[in-house]
This record gives sequence, C-alpha cells and structure tokens, in this order.
Amino acid sequence: MVSFEHDITENHDRDLERRIANYLVGRQVPALREIDVRADRGTVTLRGEVRSFYHKQLCLNCCRRVAGVIQLVDEVEVVAGSPVATAAV
Repeated sequence: MVSFEHDITENHDRDLERRIANYLVGRQVPALREIDVRADRGTVTLRGEVRSFYHKQLCLNCCRRVAGVIQLVDEVEVVAGSPVATAAV
C-alpha cells in the first residue's frame, strides 16, 4: 500500500525535475539539455557530460536557483570532444 504522503513526495520530486529541466533548456546551451535530472525529497542529482567547466558551473548555478532544491549532488563531468560538445559546434 502506498501512503498519501509518499504520493505527495513523488509528485513534488517529478515537478522539481520538470522545473529544473525546463530551466536548463531555457539557458540556450545545447549541452545542458542532455543533463539527467533526478530528485528525491529535495535532493537533486545531476548526471551527464558537458564540454567545459563553464557549462558545468552554469548548470549547477541554474539548479541552485530553482525553488525546492535542498541539496545538489553533482555528477556532471567535463569531457572535451564528447558527443554533446561535437553537436554544439
């Protein structure tokens, strides 16, 4: 049996993921569109590859601005020549 509280938390997490993903897409940086966003009770984990440290910092700073983010887990890697980097050129 799933509790009502669990449903609310799950909905909040999905809403938070959606809002962060939309915010990243709005930055007009192709590499940020490929970042995987997962939320669990306000702890947001970001995974993916970007082509520069600047893009990584931009991603992290954008996520910190979204209401509801309590903690940020950074699993974003800077990879020169990644498929995302090649597509952005």
